Amino acid sequence: MVCTYEYVICRWGESMLIDELWELQQLQLDYRQKERLLHELDLSSSLRKKIAETQEQLAELQSQLETFKAEEVKIAQKLEDITTKVHEASAKLGKEEMSEDKVQKLEEKMKKLTQDKEKHEEAQSRNFHDRQNVDDQIRATQLMAEKLRKELDSIPQSDAASKAAVKKSLPALLKEIETRKSKLPLDAKLIFENLSDKFSGAPIARVTSSTCDYCHVRLSERTLFSLRNGEEKGSDAENLIRCEICGKILYAGSSDRE
Repeated sequence: MVCTYEYVICRWGESMLIDELWELQQLQLDYRQKERLLHELDLSSSLRKKIAETQEQLAELQSQLETFKAEEVKIAQKLEDITTKVHEASAKLGKEEMSEDKVQKLEEKMKKLTQDKEKHEEAQSRNFHDRQNVDDQIRATQLMAEKLRKELDSIPQSDAASKAAVKKSLPALLKEIETRKSKLPLDAKLIFENLSDKFSGAPIARVTSSTCDYCHVRLSERTLFSLRNGEEKGSDAENLIRCEICGKILYAGSSDRE
């Protein structure tokens, strides 16, 4: 048997090598699809956990926000009381005739009230900035929760039993793939594996209406002639033929073999 990377001799035992490779590709794709499904199921579980954690974080932030709002009301009420007392003391100082000692005591009281007012104004400012910070965190957390929910909704859902069944089927499927690969001619196996790495497990493209299904380019007359001549006769010199554009192995349908 003669094998090259451009053309690989194609009749193998009782069946064509191209047919064996096509079946092997289908097994590979099935295996990869099941692996992706398991990954998605694991991802789905992880996303649910993250969503729950985000909701807890959001509840905590909203509780903090309510605390800041309540504190804001208290500070505002206290400032209003202090401002009233300052105005009353100022009015009293301007209207009543008092002894120097009383004036001094009233001025000290006003000074203390003013300092107390400044202290509460600073507290009000800090509370405002802290509240704004919590508001920003709440908006960011809500956006994150929404993003996680959308990502979860985009993943196909499955139950634990289905996941277990898929996981259980993988070892036997992998064994079947490896067994089939071990029976391939060495050069065919190398080509198949190299192209599988390049094309995510799908090294073969169907030919439909004289066009490669992968790159959607019409095949040359020479390539079509090789497909028809080689596969139709099914002789020992049958070739695996590669697309001249994308490089995939070509698998012709019945209409393109005629």
